[in-house]
Order: sequence, then structure tokens, then C-alpha cells
Amino acid sequence: MAETYELILRQRHPELKKKDENWKLIYNSYLGGTNFSEAGYLIKYPKESPASFETRKKRAVYFNQVSPIVDMMSGLLYLNEPIRKIPQKYHYLVDNMSGDKKISEFMRNVSAHSFMFTCGVLVDMPDFNPEVIKTKKDANDNKINPYATLYLPFRIRDFNINSDDGGLDWVILDNSFYDHSDPMSLGVTVTRYTLWDRMGYENFEQREGSESIVSGGRKEHGIGYVPFRFVSWRDDNSDFISESVCEDIAMVSKLIYNNMSYMDEMLAAGTFKMLAYPTKTGEVPKSMTMGGVGPLSIIPYDITASTAPSFIGHSLQDVEPFIKAITFYMAEVLKKVGLSTDETKEFVKSGAAKKIDFQKMKALLISGALMMGKLEEWIFRTAGAWNQDFSVDIKVDYTSSFSDEDLVTEVTLLTELLVLPIKTLNKEVTKLLVKKTMGNYLEPQVIEEINKEIDSSNSVGTIEQESKSSIDVNAAADVIKKNTDLTGQGATDA
Repeated sequence: MAETYELILRQRHPELKKKDENWKLIYNSYLGGTNFSEAGYLIKYPKESPASFETRKKRAVYFNQVSPIVDMMSGLLYLNEPIRKIPQKYHYLVDNMSGDKKISEFMRNVSAHSFMFTCGVLVDMPDFNPEVIKTKKDANDNKINPYATLYLPFRIRDFNINSDDGGLDWVILDNSFYDHSDPMSLGVTVTRYTLWDRMGYENFEQREGSESIVSGGRKEHGIGYVPFRFVSWRDDNSDFISESVCEDIAMVSKLIYNNMSYMDEMLAAGTFKMLAYPTKTGEVPKSMTMGGVGPLSIIPYDITASTAPSFIGHSLQDVEPFIKAITFYMAEVLKKVGLSTDETKEFVKSGAAKKIDFQKMKALLISGALMMGKLEEWIFRTAGAWNQDFSVDIKVDYTSSFSDEDLVTEVTLLTELLVLPIKTLNKEVTKLLVKKTMGNYLEPQVIEEINKEIDSSNSVGTIEQESKSSIDVNAAADVIKKNTDLTGQGATDA
């Protein structure tokens, strides 16, 4: 039995294990900040010294391309609120589907993460004392109701698909936690894996520093199937492991991160050049070695030297190839979700070409809408099954008819922002950007506070792009004004 317990804690499904590194890259790219910078995605050049690499790593800045795209795509599913026909007795899930999260908040979270990679949702029932909770009224009074939990792929350990019906035979989920309940003792990590099958579940637990693995005892749930469902926007071969467009987007973002670091290095080298000071003896005036060249208005040198002192190093014009490469990579990122840009970096192509570009985006959105609707229905039916109610009549419809006009309105701001991250946006454009990209996620009063901060700021954006390929800010504003009403009536409010 001990060997069986050991196997439960150590095994990992090969397909999940194979995808782990890609999924971690996507997740860290989405989170950004130290999650990305400390994950080791900056690549050391072979000729680069360790000291130079460490210095460059400290200076490297990550421009997050993944988060705006994920938030936009998942947010587009909620241009119109889903139509839900839910029996009154299951309305508790609408107000409290997961912890303190309402159904809209929980499903938006699931939508964003399942666009990035394979996730899973478990419908569970809180533990309760059957001596205290004896009737359905007791359960309602004490809020003992089924609830949903989102599992990211890193917490899904193993599973098996039934060859006959294509459903799950069992799944092992990671519910590990840090236990510091006793303030008078050191906290420990508790590894806890839960095996769910079609008839019941069992916890297996190992505390840090202990070799023993303890079973929490098997409990029957009586549902008749595993109350866990894999969820992703796209699964091309029905193996529950998704093929996400975010894999390519994250890898290109990593490439942009490295090229931005190279460009930063060249800018620094071009700004702080080395002074070649030719002398016969190799000696340099103390005024130059003690205080540096910067404060000196006159530089004395040996007149008998063959050449005068000169600064050597990269020219700032040498960054142009980096600008072009980064611009190209940005365009490739946008193409993954159907946002195509032309050579002048204007918004999507017009006419038939635009419609073709948007077919890719609409295909993703329709797939996502279908999956989210099915998931909600499954959550409600599984919640009913926990209470032995197997005839829950529910219907959930997510918007699946997305017009080109709606999509153009919603994604214009994102495209203008992402084509090159090194440009200035005026205040009005920034307000519209906040409204269109964050309006579905922030309360109105928060949006109002952000707008006040924008109005009070002296400038919006601090780095200007002087390349010929840059977009004129006023032109960008004109594009946005054509697709949105500055009084606040845009597609989001429709």
C-alpha cells in the first residue's frame, strides 16, 4: 500500500509534463514583472562574459504583449452578457460560485486562463458534520452548497480517459499548501494530492520532513462521474490537452524581450563610448582619470601623437535593425489572433483583406464562447448531482455572432498600443484605452479615479519613437475617434 501511495504522489501524465515549460512561459509572460524577469528567459550570448550578462539582466525590461491580448480576447466574450436560464434553487451559484466570487467574475477568470492553456474546473462540496447538517434546509442555512474551483495545468497531476465513452476515469489534483497554523512552530509545506474517480475521492498527504504518506480515507460522492472537467478554447484532437495560440505568442514575446535587451545594450554603448587617448607612454592626464571626461571643456593631448583622442563605440543609428526586427515580431504576435498590420503600421487592412484577417479572431471567439457556455451548464448540472438531482434544466448561451465592426472598435486601441510599445499616447487616447480594455474588469468609480490621474499628469508616455516607421499620435487618435464615440458610447456599452 505504501508503494501505491508513493506512486500517487510521484507520477505525472507525460502529456502534461511535456507541456509544462511552455505553459510556465505563457503564465509568466502573462503575469510579467518579476515572475518573468526572474524566470531565466534572458539568453546569454556565447561571447558575453558572465559579469556583463548579469549586468544586462538587471537592466532588461519586459514589455508585456501577452496580457493585453489575453484580456482582450477573453473580454470580447462578454461584449454582451451571457443569457442564462437557471432554476431558482441553483441561483446560489450565481452569487457565490467560487469562494466569494460571483459567476461573472469566476467565468471571466476561467475564460482568460483557458485561452492561454489547458485548465480544469472541479465542482466540490464543503466538508460538513452529518450530525449537524441533516436536512437541505440545514445546508442552506449554513451555506453548505457545491462550489467550483479553477485548477491551472500545474496543479493537474495525472488522469485517464475511458476508451469507451471518452470521459474521465480518474484525475489526480494538487491541493498542496503551506501550513503555519501554529505561530509557535515553523511552518511546513504539506503535499496533498486528491484522487477523484467516478464514485468517490481520497486525499493523500505528506508533510515536509516526513517520509510517510497518509491517506485521508476514501469518501463516496455518488455523482456517477468525475466532477472535474478540462477546459480550453481549442482542443484539436480531443485529448483534453489544448493547442493554444498563446504558445507561439509567448515564445515571440521572449524573443522580443531578448532583442530589446540587445538594443538597450547598444544604446548604452553608443551613449557612453570609450575614449581612445593616444600617447607615447600610455599615460593619461589625472584630470581625466579622476573626474571623467564629461566635465572637461578642454582635453589636452600629446601633439606628437599620430591621431587626436576620439570616442569609439557603436553609433546610435545602429539600433535601426533592432527597431525593424522588434516591429516585425510585434506584427507576428498580433497575427496570431487575427490582427494584421501593413508595412506602414496602420491598422488592419481594409475591405476583403480585413474580413479574412478577422475570420481567425472570430473562429477563436466562437470556439471560446461555445466552450464557456458548455462549461457553465456542466457546473450547474454537477452541482445538482452532488445533491442527487440529475435533471437540472439549464441553458447558457454566450455571444457567438461577432461583427467585424464590433471587433474593429474593440481592438483598434490594442493594435495601436502593441505595434510599437515605445511611443507617446495623448491623454484622450489613454482614457479610451482604459475604457475599452479594462471597462469589463474595473468598477466605474475606479475608471473615474484613473481618468482623474490621467488628467492631472503632466504627460502620458515618456519615450518617443523617432523612426520613420512610427505612427503619428494624432493619426492614431483619428483612427480611434472614427471607431468610438468620445462621449463614452462605444461597443462595450452597447
